[in-house]
Order: sequence, then C-alpha cells, then structure tokens
Amino acid sequence: MRRDLMDTGELNKELSSTKARLAELEAQNTKLITQLQRLFPEAIHDQDTQLYSNAYFHTRLKEEIVRSERYRHYLSLILIHVELKDRQSTQQITREISRIGRELMSGLTRRNDVVALYSKRQMIVMLPETGPRGAALLMNRFMSTFPNNGRRMTCSILSYPNDATNIEMVLNQIHERSENLFRGVTKA
Repeated sequence: MRRDLMDTGELNKELSSTKARLAELEAQNTKLITQLQRLFPEAIHDQDTQLYSNAYFHTRLKEEIVRSERYRHYLSLILIHVELKDRQSTQQITREISRIGRELMSGLTRRNDVVALYSKRQMIVMLPETGPRGAALLMNRFMSTFPNNGRRMTCSILSYPNDATNIEMVLNQIHERSENLFRGVTKA
C-alpha cells in the first residue's frame, strides 16, 4: 500500500512539473506570436520607403495572375523610374519614391492596388481588373495632380494578358522594361 502512495506522490510531482513546463511554453508561444505580429508588416513593407516590398509584390503578382486567368480580366502594371534633378543620393531617391507612393495612395489608387518598391530607383503599381487604358488614365491623373518638384519620372505600362500570357513572360517583360528605363529608353 505504501508503494502505491509513493507512486501517487511521484505522479503528482511529475504532473506539477509538467504543468509548470506547459505554462512556460505557453508564455513563450505568446511572446513568439506577439513578435510575429510585429514583424509581419515589416516583412511585407520596405523599411525605408514604407511601400510594399519587392518580395510581397512578387507574391501578389502570382496570385493576381491566377485571379485574372480565372475571371478573365486584365491586370495592369505600371513601372515607374525616378530621376532627380540636382540630387542623386540614395536617401534622396528613397525619400522621393516614398513621397510618390504616398501621393499615389492619396486617392488615386484603390484599396486592392499594390504600390511596391521594385528596385533602387523604381516602383511598381499593380492594378488588378484594370486594362492598359485604365492604367494610362491613372498615370495621366497622377501627373496632372502632382507637380514634378524637380523629379523626372518615366513609366512603362504592361498589361496581362495583352503584353504577356504567363507569369514567366510577365516577369521577363518587367525586368526588360526596368533595364530599359534605367538606360533611358522610354519605349519598351
């Protein structure tokens, strides 16, 4: 009988120890969830410009192409290259790209549009359910609403499925147009 009591006592100790360890693990889990919630916006946004990141853009591009195929609607992309008169430092370019992004999002783009950093001097605007004409109208409205303020912007509009018929072609076209804009070639 005494042996059974000892086994019960040991089981109670082990149960108590397990409960304490479980409480520790739950606290660690809560900390990790809090950190993840804090870091997630940083992962989808570029730290310097606060625009969506290039990685987030690529993820959303794949999703939007699938949606465009399924629902048979356009997807337009506007690649914008920024040059500044008299100022060429990285910080100045970054501030200007951030400013252009805020200008675009101040009522010109819709909630489901994505304004993302594409490269050091370039940003890209993804316009789901928008054809090439709608993308051109957006850029015309932008240019007429906001003065150039010492900046020179060139852009290239790509529409899916008109200009490219699959994700690889879209990515190749964006890359090629990006290179052309860096070289100063405005027709892509």
